Amino acid sequence: MQNQAAAEDNDWNILKLLQWTTTYFTSRSVENPRAAAEILLASVLQLERVDLYVRHDLPLSADELGRFKELIRRRVAGEPVAYIVGKREFWSMDFTVTPAVLIPRPETECLVEAALRHLEDLPEGQNVLELGTGCGAVILALAARKPQHCFYASDLSGEALGVAYQNACRHALEKNVRFFCGSWLDPVQNRCARFEMIVSNPPYIRRSSIDNLQVEIRRFEPLMALDGGEDGLRSLEEIIGSAAGSLKAGGRLLLEIGHDQKQALEAIINRIGGYEDVNFIKDYSGHDRVVALRNKIGPA
Repeated sequence: MQNQAAAEDNDWNILKLLQWTTTYFTSRSVENPRAAAEILLASVLQLERVDLYVRHDLPLSADELGRFKELIRRRVAGEPVAYIVGKREFWSMDFTVTPAVLIPRPETECLVEAALRHLEDLPEGQNVLELGTGCGAVILALAARKPQHCFYASDLSGEALGVAYQNACRHALEKNVRFFCGSWLDPVQNRCARFEMIVSNPPYIRRSSIDNLQVEIRRFEPLMALDGGEDGLRSLEEIIGSAAGSLKAGGRLLLEIGHDQKQALEAIINRIGGYEDVNFIKDYSGHDRVVALRNKIGPA
């Protein structure tokens, strides 16, 4: 029996494994089954995904097959692909991710796009701050595109900041971004000049909705990066209320938001005051995804 199993294992080449794994993932309702199979197998073989098809008839060793089977088991159990392979692409950059940080989403690229549009025509040396940086994807994407400015990032989690700094080193940006540990603006108060821009993708999911999220999210991603309080607006309101004091006159605050939070945020912004030129920016699915506010012109 052992010899028969070994012979069967030797029959598994890349193409056969991709076909079998895709079918298996589909039967277990795994999201994006083909892509998941490709990413996991490429990780085991240390290949690019495109190379799986160039070398489609390459057989796997017993060790490689065993490691791939373990990754399949973890994915079927609900663990996100990004955590399994330890990385995620965002803004055409690879970022290390661990369960200490939220996995970067494609819709968050709308926040980067909005920030870059504002920075486009500004003189060099502007101060830009990200609150709740997580793995550092947003601030590092900005720093990579606009190295003439000065970048800062804060996070309450020291473990998350370790991941962010690792990513800064990975992209040779460790000298371009200063990281601070603490809640929102607390660690930069009285330590930095005022900012031309503050950006954040804060928690904005209603607490009562978290149990209804996909298992990949609710069981594996950090709760503190998801839970926006009873109405999903707790962190957004806190940042809006405190950011004006750290922005330059005319400086911008850009926040990622939930698709159904526009009306509630308009009420919060009007109540808090201190801002003008409020714009809601839609993502590629047509949902409100970013709110951009300008600090009212006044003493700098």
